[in-house]
Amino acid sequence: MQSFEKFIDINAPIEKVFHFHDDTANLLRITPPDVKVELISMSPAGNGQKISLGITQFGFFKSRWDVEIIEYQPPVKMIDRQVKGPFHSFVQTRRFTDLGNGKTRMTDHVDYELPLNGVGNFFAGNLVAGELKKMFAYRHQRTKEILETGK
Repeated sequence: MQSFEKFIDINAPIEKVFHFHDDTANLLRITPPDVKVELISMSPAGNGQKISLGITQFGFFKSRWDVEIIEYQPPVKMIDRQVKGPFHSFVQTRRFTDLGNGKTRMTDHVDYELPLNGVGNFFAGNLVAGELKKMFAYRHQRTKEILETGK
């Protein structure tokens, strides 16, 4: 299993940061421009929420990603896991920490396994790790920009 963690401090109250992320439509606003995301369906926010996405990467690689929220603790924690998608397994934990004075630390921790066990890691492990880190860096920066400036 591979994992990584990234955090960013945002000048916005914890409730605002949390609820920005429980609105799946905002995923479209924080996805890097070279990745196309289509929201196929979603149930109401909360524990057990189901989300289906169509994703196109590298201009040609298309996949469907079905995700379920398995833990929902407003405004401090949200965990989603891939039910169906390009990974063997993928679990994302988002933690939100109130830093006081209207500031929030958002931390993403991701545990994932590539398909084909060790073979997938051997052939694509470094590429996938790099792409995920790049994507989360972009998401964090866009989240900060949107919540701090409204743009």
